[in-house]
Amino acid sequence: MKIIHICNCLRGGGIQNFLLSLLPEQAKQKHQVTLIVIEKYDYEYCEHLEYILTKHSVNVVRLNKIRNNKLSMLKTILKCRSIVKKIKPDIVNTHGEMSHEYGAIAVLAQKIQQIITVHNAPEIWSIPLKILCAKKPLIFCSHAAYAMRTQNSNVMIPIDNGISREIIHSNKSVDLRKELGLNPNDKIIVSVGSLRPQKNYTFIKQIIDEIKDNTLHFCICGGNYGIGYINIEEFKDYPNIHCLGLRSDISAIENGADLFLSCATFEGLPIAVLEAYFNGIPCVLSPIPQHENISNVYQVWLPKSFNASAFSEAIKEALKNNESHDSIYKTRLSQIEKFSISKTCNEYISFYHKILNNN
Repeated sequence: MKIIHICNCLRGGGIQNFLLSLLPEQAKQKHQVTLIVIEKYDYEYCEHLEYILTKHSVNVVRLNKIRNNKLSMLKTILKCRSIVKKIKPDIVNTHGEMSHEYGAIAVLAQKIQQIITVHNAPEIWSIPLKILCAKKPLIFCSHAAYAMRTQNSNVMIPIDNGISREIIHSNKSVDLRKELGLNPNDKIIVSVGSLRPQKNYTFIKQIIDEIKDNTLHFCICGGNYGIGYINIEEFKDYPNIHCLGLRSDISAIENGADLFLSCATFEGLPIAVLEAYFNGIPCVLSPIPQHENISNVYQVWLPKSFNASAFSEAIKEALKNNESHDSIYKTRLSQIEKFSISKTCNEYISFYHKILNNN
């Protein structure tokens, strides 16, 4: 099967990290897989992800769209359509609002099926997007995202996100205590994801005020991409909060850390959490439906309520853990097998066949 995936960018985040697992798995199953990236690379991390994809037999094509440039948008839409017409794929699978528009225009008046993966809960569509993508087949990244959907189609299915431990896991370890000049006995609490408001990183300030323990250091791995993102100046009065920016060594960081923390107010199916599960690190997750639905896993705590006191208690309890990450991972394995990328990939391919056979 020839499959084209389209995504907005490779700057890092849940969509990109999901594709980093899914596309090599599809290629491993002998499908011809191409990824079209819309926006021009603006971080070294983009090159890093492309390298991993190409190493696993995925063809990556850059459109090099310049943000906030209408002429560039028009040129790249036409370029995308030309690429799709040349490859003649069986399926065009789009990920992210902008990519849905590009995909819809690319397959217009062609006998090529577009399938849309909805990665957020909910994903909010503009009026033009609703018109372009009305009645397209939809995949929702989790049962929680499906339940919170704002889209409707004749064909919709939830397929839980999955990850490849082979790709995301490292045997290396990063010592953030040494990197940040901390004491050897300080505790490292890691959060992963771009500085979007929904990640709720400013809530960490309330946790610190409540927990009153200077040996706890909160390290945020994620980029700030401009307007609408959390400004790291928010944390200047909190020396225990460290904004590390985009990192390509998340697994190695978690291997040397004590705890993974998510304060998110909503998610689709959080890839960062799944990565933490497969890395064997204890986790404290905010009590939202998307976390609750995947929280029946060893060494995972959900605060009883969304306030600093409840998070403080959960963090204290989680930090009592003395098990190695390898031991935690082995205990979790039977619980997290359902998030393996092979299962997710099989469900994607099965859905593709269903759509093709019905047309």
